[in-house]
Amino acid sequence: MKRRSFLTGAAALAAMAVAGCGSKESGSPSAAASIDANTSATLTLAYWDKNQTPTVQANIKSFNAKYPKIKIQTNLTAYADYWTKMKTQAQGGELPDVMWMNGPNIQLYASNNMLEPLDSITSQGVDWKNYPDALVTLYTYDGKHYGVPKDYDTIGVFYNKDLFKQAGVEEPKADWTWDDFHDKAKKISDWGKSKGIYGCATTINGDGQGTYYNTIAQAGGYVIKDGKSGYDDPKSIEGLQCWADWIKDGSVASAKIVTDTKPDVMFENGKSAMFWSGDWMASQLAADLKGKEDKFGVIDLPKKEKKGTIIHGLAWAVSQKSKNKAAAIALAAHMSSKEAHEVEAKNGTAIPAFNDTQDAWVKAFPKLNMQLFIDAANDYAVTYPVSKNTDVWANKEADILVPAFDGSTTVKAAAKQMADFMNAELAKEK
Repeated sequence: MKRRSFLTGAAALAAMAVAGCGSKESGSPSAAASIDANTSATLTLAYWDKNQTPTVQANIKSFNAKYPKIKIQTNLTAYADYWTKMKTQAQGGELPDVMWMNGPNIQLYASNNMLEPLDSITSQGVDWKNYPDALVTLYTYDGKHYGVPKDYDTIGVFYNKDLFKQAGVEEPKADWTWDDFHDKAKKISDWGKSKGIYGCATTINGDGQGTYYNTIAQAGGYVIKDGKSGYDDPKSIEGLQCWADWIKDGSVASAKIVTDTKPDVMFENGKSAMFWSGDWMASQLAADLKGKEDKFGVIDLPKKEKKGTIIHGLAWAVSQKSKNKAAAIALAAHMSSKEAHEVEAKNGTAIPAFNDTQDAWVKAFPKLNMQLFIDAANDYAVTYPVSKNTDVWANKEADILVPAFDGSTTVKAAAKQMADFMNAELAKEK
């Protein structure tokens, strides 16, 4: 289940911050001192995925074994409403004590002094080295840590073994390249044209996490660095141009096609031999095509100048205005522990972020090589691109880039337009 790269609510919070509703005072000193086992408090914990309720409840239970007098009130809100609710709570200075935070929103909340810096949480056993570096970086703002990694996603290529066999095309192998991917996709599209089958269908209509963010990194480019857009960098343009080229010759389905029929549906229905997607696709396949998982494979992304995959994930954050801050930080520390991540792994809905706790998650999908997602996170992952107001520019990507992918304009022109727009918005963040 895809959960991370969506940006709903960030623009509204940005407007709120500009209007002066966000606190402009510096955050209070971190309250990460150890608390007594007899500490009494009531905390709210907010999250959005009901499938993870068993994990949340199990970890609250083990927390209460240590701190029996701390009551935890959980607040489950559907993702579609989560950030709207968070914005309203932030306006009133009533954010949950402990909450799920994602990459596109972390800088916005941290820069407006809504989150508690968590650097001193290390006094409660949290060690930043226990999580992928790229993910720790994602939740670091202005030199301070504002979230402890909970779980993560990286990207791979899922493929239909039967379609490869029927088309007479060899299945992909490790360390394959863009040329290898293109060659296989083109051959399958040529073979399947009369049947409505594509070599690859993927979410090219605005999903950077699953597509062009990765190829930009593989080509040696970048989306954002040092407060500047990288879209007009020659290497970044190369990472965009490949999609226009692949769509032009029919190797990859166009944005119009995957808008009419979702690419995961095309893939599951045998209308696409390959699908660039995150690890969440494994659980979707297991649920939708139970007993047929052996018809599919998964492999790491093809490389260009180098390997590269975008990493994104959730983190545990603490409200700067929590009235029980020490207890809240203790809860965040517990939820970030190895013990809690091992429970996360058994749940199977997400890759736990704590290093070396992922075995149970990998074993939950024995017919797929899920270890590749772990290896990618540790070896060549690239941090999901964010800024203070990620929403403002990320939500324009589809409008500007899709016409270039579909040939209505040139990639170079679209890249410059995107860079100009992005830089203008980034300048407002300073």
